[in-house]
Amino acid sequence: MITEILNNPKSEFFFSFLIGVGLMVMLFHRPVQSQRSLAIAPDVIEQHTVKADGKCYKYRVEDTTCKNK
Repeated sequence: MITEILNNPKSEFFFSFLIGVGLMVMLFHRPVQSQRSLAIAPDVIEQHTVKADGKCYKYRVEDTTCKNK
């Protein structure tokens, strides 16, 4: 049964394509790198007031130390 599928010209094209895509993924795959960064600059945050649940909030930026995990 497997030999019949592999000897079929249509399946040869399909398996060659599948192997080619697999090789391309292996050769050209690059690991995804992520960075944590603020979406908004700190000076922009300080200028805005936010209203949530009927209360107004104004943010302030402070320097602090980071704890390493």
